[in-house]
Amino acid sequence: MKTILEKEFGKKINKLYFVGIGGTSMSGLAGIAQDMGFEVAGCDMMDSLYVQKLKNRGIPISIGHDENNLPDDTDLLVFSAAISDEKPEMVKAKKLGIPRIERSDYLGLLSRVFETTIGVAGTHGKTTTSSMIAQLLTQAELDPSVSIGGRLDEIGGNAHLGKNEYFVVESCEFVDSFLKTQHQIGVITNIEKDHLDYFTGGLKQIMQSFHRFGMILPKNGLMVAWGDDTIVRNVCLGLKCPVVYYGFKDNNDWTAKNVEFNEFGNPSFDLYHKDEFYDHFELQIPGRHNVLNAMAAVIVADHLGVDKELIKHSLKDFKGAHRRFEFRGEVDGINVYEDYAHHPTELRVVIESALNHDHNKLWVVFQPHTYSRTKLLFREFIDSFKGADEVILNDIYSDREANTYNIYSEDLAKYIKRDYNIPTVVMSEFEQIVKYLTDNLKPGDLVLVAGSQTINKVAFMLVDALKEKKEGSEV
Repeated sequence: MKTILEKEFGKKINKLYFVGIGGTSMSGLAGIAQDMGFEVAGCDMMDSLYVQKLKNRGIPISIGHDENNLPDDTDLLVFSAAISDEKPEMVKAKKLGIPRIERSDYLGLLSRVFETTIGVAGTHGKTTTSSMIAQLLTQAELDPSVSIGGRLDEIGGNAHLGKNEYFVVESCEFVDSFLKTQHQIGVITNIEKDHLDYFTGGLKQIMQSFHRFGMILPKNGLMVAWGDDTIVRNVCLGLKCPVVYYGFKDNNDWTAKNVEFNEFGNPSFDLYHKDEFYDHFELQIPGRHNVLNAMAAVIVADHLGVDKELIKHSLKDFKGAHRRFEFRGEVDGINVYEDYAHHPTELRVVIESALNHDHNKLWVVFQPHTYSRTKLLFREFIDSFKGADEVILNDIYSDREANTYNIYSEDLAKYIKRDYNIPTVVMSEFEQIVKYLTDNLKPGDLVLVAGSQTINKVAFMLVDALKEKKEGSEV
């Protein structure tokens, strides 16, 4: 990597500084950089689990932005897409002539280090699918390097520097980041409208970007794509490399049949390849959507020569990436889960997964993310709550745009109540949400806390509050 960076910038690169180092991807890249022998430091607006893990590795991290955070002898500044040129560290770097590189460009250079980069793209399912692939290759002793958008126990976090040729990357379409990596195997899990603050051309522009993602693959590469959707199939037309389709329909190369669910909503299924039985699989993560995620992982692992029995047992052992319908605790028969869902399809799917789990009433706590997504996918959000018994909405969280859309969580609540007759309230404070839940939950209820940002704290706070309430009643 040092040679690639030195060639790119025409100078020796040893000291890296990450602005926004606490981000899911940035923290992983910082850890990999340290493992590669770079001297690493950084800053972020707030403390977090990722920040603490990097500090525990000895990486100095400043909380807040200040020009004094950036050492004068820094060789290269890496910044995330959310960082503006006005941030003090960015201004100082420009003044001192320190080269700057955006996260996705840095990741693109990193991908050149490896012989086989596996890019997992899609509007939904990227983290779970890339995590499954990472676990499969790790357990097959292929020791892949990994950069994913969630924490995976198998690699001890969200990133890992391996010793072999493979690099598993979660490829995000936002601001066309996934067009920077040089991948040899690609996965497209699905394609829908999202990130419409960037993709102002709507679905047409999104499809064009995914096609360009596929065109990066060389002739001897492989595209693994969800074949049940005509949008995905149209995107894959004209690619240079072979395309393998998977799904539930019979016109795919790989097909899942006889899908069944246990009392926890966890699926089992028979997998067929070219109409021939491949094997029977059991998962311990819920939802029909995870059958598709598992299929994509199987195809990639099979293509790389991983033993079928190992694939089968690895997927059965897969407990999921953190924050994907993750169990947070049970108190007096009340089960609390949290999920990263922030798009209406993700929300609908995780609610369906929760409905497959034995429960009395399903309570959904949701924090919308970005005004543009809430406004432009408003109808889809309303419909995604179908099946919930009670809904609590937190205020819309937006870290990259102003509310020029004049949209509020109260607007969602109005139509959820009107169209589905689901009791829905809006609460701004996490403490208020937790008190409301502890006052109203009954044994057998299931609580799903959903959203991509800070709302996950409610799940932990709620479990603690329920335990405290139980202990108080036993005194």
